[in-house]
Amino acid sequence: MPDLPSCSATTLARHIRTREVSATEVLEAHLDRIRRWNPALNAVVTLDSERARDRAAAADAALDRGEVWGPLHGVPFTAKDQFSSAGLRTTYALPHYADFVPDADAPQVRRLKDAGAILMGKTNLPLAAYDWQCDHPNFGRTNNPWALDCTPGGSSGGSAAALAAGLSPLELGADVGGSIRVPSHFCGVAGLRPTETGPLRGIRPPDRPATVRHIAVAGPMARTVEDLQLAWAALSGAADVVDVPTPAAGSLRIAVTPHLGGVPIDTDTQRVLRDAVDAWRDAGCAVERRPAPLDIEDAFDTWGRIQGFELTAGFPGPLRHTPLKHLVWQGYVRSQYGSLAGRMARGARLGPRGYFAALDQRDDLAESLDIFLGDWDLWVTPVAATPAFTHRRTGADLDIEGVSVPYALPIAPYNCPTAVTGHPILTLPAGRSSDGRPIGLQVHARRGTDANLLAAGRRLEAALGDVSSLAPLGA
Repeated sequence: MPDLPSCSATTLARHIRTREVSATEVLEAHLDRIRRWNPALNAVVTLDSERARDRAAAADAALDRGEVWGPLHGVPFTAKDQFSSAGLRTTYALPHYADFVPDADAPQVRRLKDAGAILMGKTNLPLAAYDWQCDHPNFGRTNNPWALDCTPGGSSGGSAAALAAGLSPLELGADVGGSIRVPSHFCGVAGLRPTETGPLRGIRPPDRPATVRHIAVAGPMARTVEDLQLAWAALSGAADVVDVPTPAAGSLRIAVTPHLGGVPIDTDTQRVLRDAVDAWRDAGCAVERRPAPLDIEDAFDTWGRIQGFELTAGFPGPLRHTPLKHLVWQGYVRSQYGSLAGRMARGARLGPRGYFAALDQRDDLAESLDIFLGDWDLWVTPVAATPAFTHRRTGADLDIEGVSVPYALPIAPYNCPTAVTGHPILTLPAGRSSDGRPIGLQVHARRGTDANLLAAGRRLEAALGDVSSLAPLGA
């Protein structure tokens, strides 16, 4: 029998379908690994072991009858504790909902279940799902499996850590300013921030209005792009496809921008990007360096205005108005995120006309990127200026090549401006730092071409070789 926690979701689905292993055996192997390693990682914060066992037994019985539920039949998965899960605690990363149990699944959870997957637990995230680290007010801090003294990233930090440690083969995350991309980069896993298609449902308490109507998206996370394809087919309602062939040979046109927002990447990230470019050229791709196809500063401000307006609209009554609104943005949020808070504070001050003007500007930015991607199949950028950093207080300075910089500086310019246009972005494991920390790259594509992006990602992944693997826990 193969080492089941090290297998991809696609491999597990195939083994279960061909009866080489049972769904019950796969589930128990992952539950055993959670029992062994989760105490050191704190990635999985809520388990649903008994219901998962019942569902795995039902999956095995269904196969005995010749029934296949879908392409993920019997494959276990975990979900970020921001997604509603029927009958299973969901905190939404808000202390007030520490013991809340929803009546219904989020649509994304339901779609994975409908494809045959088995929800076995929920994974950690930071307060209000808003940080590039992962420290929950009730559950505590999650550690990076590759370096326990480092963060796994945020906000889908528990998701990425669970994947990298082999606690789960498939995850469900969400992203508004890097929450899928940064953890994937820090933990050496793959993630898809899909094309934005409308308001994200299922990630808020049912008694709160959905004021965040733009930029936030849900997407799959896994250890391989092939697994993202499998999950994305289920999440997007595509036809059931289990064995997705590797894309045919042919030249991809790839534009590469080595840094964004005037923030240079560190030496290790530069090396990984150079090596990736060389590997893709060797594989027949046309790769050229190009400046950013949109005004990053303008995109950053537009992201801040939209986020600031929509988040403020969801605050409790007194916090929506001055002087308390001002104290929130210029006091608490500024202490956490520095100048990023100023951009969002400008959004908090907007009236309806200013908000709609920001949405118009977002459309203009998206059109600029569409025009650029008419000449290029893919646009590649770093995810952040550095690999995973050591745990610290949110807002404490970070380090780029020995220079102390504000907390948001190495991350925000690479993730906030690129999210505002709504284009799909694949985070691809690409290499490691000199001390073994994972480094990923962002691969951007035209809106609505998520399936093509993932197919191209398979080619890029193959050219890079075996750079995605389980963290060497216990080594």
